[in-house]
Amino acid sequence: MSERAILHFDGDSFFASVEVALNHKLRGLPVVTGAERGAATSASYEAKKLGITRSMTMKQIKELCPNVVVVNSDYRAYAIYAHRMYRIARRFTPHVEEYSVDECFADITGLDKKYGVSYPEIALMIKAALERSLGITFGVGLAATKTLAKVGSKYRKPAGFTYIPNTERRKYLETLPIGSVWGVGPATVLQFNKLGINTALQLADKPREWFLAQHLHKHHRALWYELNGILVNELSTQEFGDAEEPQASIIKTRTFSPPSTKKDFLYSQLAKNIERACEKARASGVRPRAITVMLKTQSFLYGRVEVDLPVATADPRDILRIVKPYFEKLYRSNTEYRATGITLRSLVYESSFTHDLFGEAGRTNRNLAVLNSIDELNHRYGTQTVYMGASMQAVNYRERNRASKKAAKRKVLISSEFKRKSIDIPFLGAARA
Repeated sequence: MSERAILHFDGDSFFASVEVALNHKLRGLPVVTGAERGAATSASYEAKKLGITRSMTMKQIKELCPNVVVVNSDYRAYAIYAHRMYRIARRFTPHVEEYSVDECFADITGLDKKYGVSYPEIALMIKAALERSLGITFGVGLAATKTLAKVGSKYRKPAGFTYIPNTERRKYLETLPIGSVWGVGPATVLQFNKLGINTALQLADKPREWFLAQHLHKHHRALWYELNGILVNELSTQEFGDAEEPQASIIKTRTFSPPSTKKDFLYSQLAKNIERACEKARASGVRPRAITVMLKTQSFLYGRVEVDLPVATADPRDILRIVKPYFEKLYRSNTEYRATGITLRSLVYESSFTHDLFGEAGRTNRNLAVLNSIDELNHRYGTQTVYMGASMQAVNYRERNRASKKAAKRKVLISSEFKRKSIDIPFLGAARA
């Protein structure tokens, strides 16, 4: 079997780049999107050079760079550009995975014979077509697997192209921190670091028997295969038409009063939001492949982190396990928080969910049957009749809040009734006289 040829296209500062493409007067200026959220959702490379990052609040950005151009995010425009990106890539190959609003994969295996040119030349042809049509630049990676292609697209930013043939993959992996590999989060980084793995190459060089001895997760074994140039994560190539396109994202946030500094309470509120978001995803028949976690302080400052999921899942337990180390990193003691939130992104239909080498998709499908039964119970007997233990504090808080509101309403009704009678009684007394 010949070596696969997988491309990954990653829009450079996509949201900000779309804004510049739509308004030529912004070209060359430091542009930041996200004014409506109070925090940056994207920053142009001119803004990044000034030290602006997506995690910064608008207040911090203005203090750092008063002349920065801040605009509201136009998600409809970004979605239109994303669909144009997918369509352009499909002019060359039908095997395109719509990974997210600013990214896609394409399998061009065998097209070298069709076009009579090399794979790198085909990659550059598609890159040129994208940039010419959309007016924005892309980082592009070409390799035998999705994971290595992702490494390539990030290697030269912005507007770069990197080809990583299997014979040269070691030189790209030897200095790549393990935490920079697609799908490796903070908890996994700590786990690998304890095992003496700090770079992607150190992981790739481990023998297969070592993984079995360490009892590592199946996802980690899939990662090992991909870093060694063996495609395990096949492309999900379902095309979403306008009529059947899943919603762009699912957002669940909750503000609570009074604000709280308690870590356990805050985590429980986040768990409840995750549970509700996943319930909505299952009802819509979709699964997220990426998430955004948000904590909002009483001073309206935002802590936010974006995470790619190793496997698309609508199981809140899976997501909560991944979120936990990010929450620990975002949380600040002695800080009053007023809200938590979760956004499920890069949604895919369950019907298009592909099976992986180690059966992780099968496990999530089996869990889905249990979760659907829970959804049925909650639908029949009331929201969160059955819920995760991690959500208990938040659920109890909600019930206490509802009870106090009912008591306050009853008190107002009694008080109103008393006032009415206090007017009527003197009148009745006068009539008797």
